[in-house]
Amino acid sequence: RYVSPPEMAPHSAGAAVDVTLVDQDGHELDLGTRVNASPEESHGACFTHATNISDRARHHRTLLLNAMESADFTNYGTEFWHFSAADRYHALMR
Repeated sequence: RYVSPPEMAPHSAGAAVDVTLVDQDGHELDLGTRVNASPEESHGACFTHATNISDRARHHRTLLLNAMESADFTNYGTEFWHFSAADRYHALMR
């Protein structure tokens, strides 16, 4: 499930990052579910625009998405935490 074809391995090529938000004390903010949660485990809450998360989590996701997009990263919509730049997915979505 987490294996990527070698020709499309953005993490190992440095083209993708998994990101979360923390407060000034280093505590992770509520983003609706944990990073790397599967759709089954999170009941779909792992999707970037999931509707089954709290307003606070949605706000935090919006902050994250806006910050990363302003730095020219593209979000992978099935994982709110996954962003890429200068890879195939980034090019496809642009």
